[in-house]
Amino acid sequence: MADFNPVFRSPITVREPVDRTPSAGDHGLTLSDQTGVPVILIQGEANDILQERLPLIPAQPGDLTDAGDGLLARLTPTELYLFGKFPAASLPSVRELDDSLARAERFAHATDYTHGKAALRLVGPPACELLSKICGLDFRDRAFPNLHAAQTSAAKISTFVARFDEGNTPAYFLHVSRPLGQYFWGIVWGAGQEFGIVRV
Repeated sequence: MADFNPVFRSPITVREPVDRTPSAGDHGLTLSDQTGVPVILIQGEANDILQERLPLIPAQPGDLTDAGDGLLARLTPTELYLFGKFPAASLPSVRELDDSLARAERFAHATDYTHGKAALRLVGPPACELLSKICGLDFRDRAFPNLHAAQTSAAKISTFVARFDEGNTPAYFLHVSRPLGQYFWGIVWGAGQEFGIVRV
């Protein structure tokens, strides 16, 4: 069983054509399915152990830090959410993290959520306005700046939202429960029609 490696398929089936120019500059708003990015939840007192593997640990709930191929969000004082920026991202594995925590005799552990999450990437100046249509959070810069993350309800389902801009262009990672991925894609796609949303 140690070598069991199931084929991963996204729950999102889309009919929209892929736009071959992945920049949001021409169209204003782009949406992509990034399901399959590595996702790890780390619970417990693990800050100093993580600092051995990751460059910067977010200090306060809602903070987001760049972790090379991934991003690290602090959800609560004792919970961190590590995820890839793209499906092939190279991040520490759950086994590596758990081994480090066990050697340090910490009451903490890591859980792999990769196969339990559907992941979308929304990029473009109208992104905050779109998100405000499906979620009650204030997405204006002063309330939800770059390098900020939150657990919230969007489209009436539990959603993790992280902002990591592309230069001066607002960009968001959106994670939901995998079985709800198709539903959530449809909501975001529909809400983006007035902004000329395209799929990349």
